[in-house]
Amino acid sequence: MPARLSHQGVFISYRRQDAGPYARLLKEHWSARLRGVPVFMDHDSIEVGVDFVEVIKSALESCVVLVVLIGPKWLTITDEDGHARLDDPDDYTRFEIRTALTRCKRVIPVLVDGAKALKQRQLPEDLWKLARLNALEMSYRYFEYDLAHLTSAVKKVLEIGINGRKAN
Repeated sequence: MPARLSHQGVFISYRRQDAGPYARLLKEHWSARLRGVPVFMDHDSIEVGVDFVEVIKSALESCVVLVVLIGPKWLTITDEDGHARLDDPDDYTRFEIRTALTRCKRVIPVLVDGAKALKQRQLPEDLWKLARLNALEMSYRYFEYDLAHLTSAVKKVLEIGINGRKAN
């Protein structure tokens, strides 16, 4: 059974085909520097033989901030039948974002490697709010600077919590 997370974690949402290396770098960086703060990244954080959806739900409930890495192909990645994965209500990335938005978690969109800001009309209705959120940018060229900026934003959310009080 996975360990119960405190209500101060960071959840990294991404598509492996689009921003996998960035997710890995963020997980390693934050795990080493945000002492005592759980950093959730799907396969690294889910034990073998455990219900994937239940662990994601628990991690989302326990996190304070969800960081959504959006690369240039994020909107157009398809499943094995050629359908846009984002159009599937059961898509894990969509589920993660929808759950965080409905539970009033802080959601930080990060536009990776030149990805453009999302437009509401590009998203399923349950993700429309994502298009209205102020996004940060992250690129290979300015990675250290972008990482410092994003880490600062995440630390601020962890310090004040999502409701303006210290997260516990």
